[in-house]
Amino acid sequence: MDVEKNTKKMYNKFGEAYQKERYYNQYVEIPNMLKTVKNIKGKKLLDVGCGAGIHIKAYSKKGAKCSGMDISETMIAQAKKNNPKIEFKVGTVTKLPYKANSFDVVTCSLCLDYVKDLNNAFKEINKVLKKGGLLYYSYESPVRCVREDYEDENYKIRAMGKFVDKKRNKTIYLGVNKRIAETEWFPGMKLVSYCYPITTNLRALVKNNLELIDLVDCYPTKSFKKVYPEKYAHHLKYPLWTIYVCKKK
Repeated sequence: MDVEKNTKKMYNKFGEAYQKERYYNQYVEIPNMLKTVKNIKGKKLLDVGCGAGIHIKAYSKKGAKCSGMDISETMIAQAKKNNPKIEFKVGTVTKLPYKANSFDVVTCSLCLDYVKDLNNAFKEINKVLKKGGLLYYSYESPVRCVREDYEDENYKIRAMGKFVDKKRNKTIYLGVNKRIAETEWFPGMKLVSYCYPITTNLRALVKNNLELIDLVDCYPTKSFKKVYPEKYAHHLKYPLWTIYVCKKK
């Protein structure tokens, strides 16, 4: 399957409905990302994978001079409605439709997991960033990326590490170097994503002259507890996503 084409197809078809069912984004990724992206007043900022422009609206209020890009025409149409004064383009992170050294800041919220080769994405981001510019991108947390699913007649497990079944004298080792995840957000919207471990992220960053300067784990806000109390307690124990903060050398 061509993951990029499938992503575009799914968001074009289900984008408007998806925008109404974004609890994890609303209560986990968005508040953490907005808190992490600081001191952007007067800065030229590109939001890659901007979706409906929710992040851009907040970045603009912080004083950033924003531009947005997304692979889906449906999402870009929504972004324009939410931010009528901002320029948006349809495109892909592996071929950004912008000139070199155009931006002080690039943000990517939960979109790089649809990219097969992170090197290509970071190469393009490096190109459009000014020297000393910052990249903020959210990605599945290092722990979540290496989990493995296991199922037999007795157990259904999603974990990392060693599992010992003393009754059957059986040991199961769980953990992967790369996981391809298939998710159906709601009937018909089937998405495929790549979950690369932190080592793959770091090597791709180093190769493209991007220095990791911080990692921020995304934990749910307290308001999430009212919506999903059980999931709130669960995700306080380990983060769903991690924000990588990087600087162009």
